[in-house]
Formats: sequence, C-alpha cells, structure tokens
Amino acid sequence: MQFLPLLGKSLRDDDVIDVLDSLEMDVIYDFDRLHEGQPDQYWASAKEAGIQLNFNAAQTLDTIFLHIAPSGGFGAFSPIGSDISIFATVAEAEAFGDAHGLQVSKGTADFLGVSRDWVRLGFVTHSVHYEFRGGGLALVTIQRSKL
Repeated sequence: MQFLPLLGKSLRDDDVIDVLDSLEMDVIYDFDRLHEGQPDQYWASAKEAGIQLNFNAAQTLDTIFLHIAPSGGFGAFSPIGSDISIFATVAEAEAFGDAHGLQVSKGTADFLGVSRDWVRLGFVTHSVHYEFRGGGLALVTIQRSKL
C-alpha cells in the first residue's frame, strides 16, 4: 500500500475512501468531551492489518501508525508493497537517513515500564518515526509536516 500520497488528503477523498473500504475501516469521531480545548479528530483502524489513520479537525489525514509488532489489539503490519522503508535496527535507520541527507534524530525513552529506542527521519513533506522495543522494530509513525 502506498501511504505517502494519502498524507494531507481529505477524509472524503476518493483515494482515502478506497483505503477505508478495502480495509473495512470505520471512522470514529473523537471530540473534546471533557471540554479541555482539544481539537476534534477522527480515527480509522484496521486492527488485523496493523494500520491506524488519524485525521485532524479539518478531516485531513495527518498521521499513519503501522504496528510492525502486534500490540494493543493490533496485528502485525506487512510492509510488502509499501512505500515506507522498514529497518531491523536503530543503526540501519540512522545509516539510511545519513546516506539520504535526511534530518535524523534519535533517543531512548522509558514509557510505562517499557524501554523504547527511536529514530526519526525528517523529509520535506513528512517524517517517519521508528520505535524499537526489545531490540526489534515495533511501531512506525508517519506524520505530515506542518507546512
């Protein structure tokens, strides 16, 4: 699946609707029910396929989550035919970024008792964040750049 051309498209765009239909994804409206001043957003998930889409208040696709390792009810995403590069290690992701002149940042975090290493590759129109847990790639987050 080609994800990058979908970034920035409207929830009602034919290409987005084709993805929603092909993966049988329902769109969930998430509004600020606690009156905290948070913007509304829309979520679409294909749990078995390991894919989750996040649309902003204007119904524009901002973020795509690809669950490489099963977690939180999501199955493992299969990268076959995808336009997103997948790396086995932090070093591989970092080397790719350096070789392609990308903005590379990396770090380590401990969240809810789980140690996570990450690498973020910054492109002109988007960024790709790779999260590694237990030495393996667990989650890839693709986010549209705020132009």
